[in-house]
Amino acid sequence: MAVLGGKIIVLRRSMPQLVSFELNGEYEDSCSLPNVVFGHGLRTLPGNRLALTDMDGHKVLILDASFSVVQTLSPDGLPRHLQPFNHPTDCTQSTEGIFYVADGYGNSCVHMFDGAGQHLDSFGAPGIGPSQFSTPHSILIDHQNRVCVADRENDRVQRFDLQGQFIDEIGGLHKPMALGLRSDGALLVTDQTPRLSVYSPERELVGRCRTFGTYGHGIATLQNGGIALAEMLPSKLRIFRACKRFNSVKAPYRPVAV
Repeated sequence: MAVLGGKIIVLRRSMPQLVSFELNGEYEDSCSLPNVVFGHGLRTLPGNRLALTDMDGHKVLILDASFSVVQTLSPDGLPRHLQPFNHPTDCTQSTEGIFYVADGYGNSCVHMFDGAGQHLDSFGAPGIGPSQFSTPHSILIDHQNRVCVADRENDRVQRFDLQGQFIDEIGGLHKPMALGLRSDGALLVTDQTPRLSVYSPERELVGRCRTFGTYGHGIATLQNGGIALAEMLPSKLRIFRACKRFNSVKAPYRPVAV
């Protein structure tokens, strides 16, 4: 799930497509993805682009605003143990142009690539300690330039600096699925309770509500302050609108199914 050009873009993975919706949830258009085996993650990148992570194709496609492929990370699409990639899950990019890829189901690490797609470094290993992962499922960079990773089976979000050095973690979660970032810097986390949690940059839990599908698998923030959630079981796009009578970071959300 991503927002691009004022549209909500949803990735259908079993029959790979990108589906566009207006911000009110009205269907606009769709396009097929013939180069994608089984899509998993979709995230907006700087420069009006998208990162589409192909979990079973073992690659990441960088798309322009017209959904054309302009770059591919790991173009041969072969799985590799402890190397890029082995069923990757999500991709983000820093303002300096470095790609960070959560790799994911087969590996338990994060890979770093330069803007030209050359592999620079990797961090992480299987386990339960700091800098160890069990299914790194979603990844983003927050306003403090921290790399946030949803470490799903370890029930936490780990935070790292841009070089991959461990900073801290957010616990108290049940299998976190998707990460999003609000304009005020608040971190949004869905988990399999199922619920949506909001954390301040200092890790304080400032808001929480339940979601309605079993898995909130993708999340995106909207220009109007709302939150779009791609849910599974059942598959549904759901839009949460901020209640107008509250304007603080603790503002509750009202779900609207579309």
